[in-house]
Order: sequence, then C-alpha cells, then structure tokens
Amino acid sequence: MTLQRPGAALTLDGDRLTAAEAALTDLHVELGVGRAHDRFRAAFGAITRFADVAAGASAVVELGYGDDLDTVLTGTVTVVERRPWGLVVEGLAGTMALSRTRVGRSYVSQSAADIVSDLAGAAGVDLGEVSSSLQLSAYHADERRSIWSHVCTLARLAGCELSADGSGALNFRPPKSGSPDHSYRHGAELVAWDVGPRDTTATNISVVPFGAASEQGADHWHILLREPDGGPPSDETLVPAALRDRDGAQTFQQALADARTRRGTGGEAVVGGDAALRAGDVVTLDDLPGGDGSPLRVTAATHRLGGDKAFYTLMRVEGVAA
Repeated sequence: MTLQRPGAALTLDGDRLTAAEAALTDLHVELGVGRAHDRFRAAFGAITRFADVAAGASAVVELGYGDDLDTVLTGTVTVVERRPWGLVVEGLAGTMALSRTRVGRSYVSQSAADIVSDLAGAAGVDLGEVSSSLQLSAYHADERRSIWSHVCTLARLAGCELSADGSGALNFRPPKSGSPDHSYRHGAELVAWDVGPRDTTATNISVVPFGAASEQGADHWHILLREPDGGPPSDETLVPAALRDRDGAQTFQQALADARTRRGTGGEAVVGGDAALRAGDVVTLDDLPGGDGSPLRVTAATHRLGGDKAFYTLMRVEGVAA
C-alpha cells in the first residue's frame, strides 16, 4: 500500500503556488447542483505570498495527492479578509457571472438547451455539458431578472441539474443515472455514512399546459384557458406560462415525479479526500454491513484540506431515478 501526502495548489491573479509555498492552513471547497454557485474558502498564514491579492482576481483551485492534482474550481475572488494571524480568501465559480448579467431577449420555438446556451454566451460563461429534450413554444428573458434566475427556471421546467465543471463552465443536463462514476468501500475509502430511506409522502402534483390547443400538440395555436385542467383540481396543479403544449407539461410533470423518487433515499457520507468527485456524480457505497450498494446521486460535495482532518470529502446524496 502506497501512502500519499494530500496536496493543493492555488492560482490567484495568475500566480500559482502550492499549499506549502502559499502558507495554506485550511481549504474548503463546496460543489453543488442547484441554485448556489460553487465556492471556496482558503486561509493562509501571515507569511503568505498571496498577501496582496484583491477581490476580483482570477482563481483556480487544485486538490489531490502529491503532484497529481485535479482542478476542482475556477472562478473569481469575491472576499479578502486580513486577520491578525494571516489572510482569508473566498471566491465563487465562473458561473457567478450569470448572476451579475441581465439581458432582455425573446425566444420562439427553441429548446431549453439552446436558450441556456445563448444566455450563457451573453454573460461570457463557457459551456460544459448542455443537454435537454424540452422544446418551448416561447420564452421571454426579462432583464429585471438575472440570467442565472432564468437558467434556474429553465432547469426546473426541463428537469435538469445545474453545476459547474472544474474549469468554471456551466453544465445544464438531466440528472445522471446508470453506471457509477465512483465506488467507495466500507473499511477502505468510506469513513462514515448515514444513508437510508426518507419519507416522501406528499400530494401529487399535476402539470397542465397553458393553451386550448395543447392536447393537439406543439404545432398548433394556443389561447388561454379559464380551467386548463378541465375543472376544479383534486391535486396540486401547476400551469407554467412557458409550457404551451402537452409535451412540455408532461416533461415537467415527469421531472417532478423523478425528483420525488430520488428523494426517497438520502443522507450523507464521508470518504477519504477524492478531488475527482463532483456534485451530480453517481456513486456506490460498497461492502456496507447489511447494505446493498445501490447507486446514489451526489447533490453536494465538500472537499476539506487542513486543520485536524487532513483531506476528506463530505457528500450529500439521494437516490437515483430509473
């Protein structure tokens, strides 16, 4: 068995330093899927060579073992705090630019993926994996809301997850399923876990389209309906204005059902530091006492280096929909 020393490197404003060179004492990186941007927090001793870094500087964070480091976050420094004992630097992933940019645009007969790609381009954000089957008859991006707000709305309608890759590019894609990206074994990489069934009992949610021709598909004209669901609803009913046809409504309704299925399993697990693990990945926890090793989807991953915990990764997980 080969023992490796955890390692890290940070590049701030183009200056790349290893953990030792930067006098790094603690590093915290949070990755997720959803409305929050990935973020990092780094603490440095008083002798750090990053003493002159300022908010707005570019930032790249690498983690791993020895000289084998993976880029886990690329973005911008947002906070610099000088303390008696040193320096604290915080930053957000490159997707942050979507929250700072507003545009007014209208889209007709385009896919959610095409709309997201165009909006991201307006903010100067690179694209990672962008994929969605949802077709929208019309969508208006109001400049009173940020691009990020519109992208989050489109992700919910399309049943897609939002994340950033290590380079800071935007991912807009359906939640992963299928073969696991990582496997962690009890008694080896897996340190602790608290995973099991969750109660998802709730009122069923129905989604109905916005127009009278909706039952005829997406190729017909639509007018507003007084009772889009055909009468007084017996369950919670959503009538999203962006969904004008039956196909879009069914896509959204299935996405809500899949999300509820995934929430039927949940919890947290801690593993030895794995910089390759990202939010959205599928993992298995193997050789658990009484466990079956069912696939789990990572909804958030926190990498922590320094302090009294060396290098570890905490993940929040849920089930995987069929």
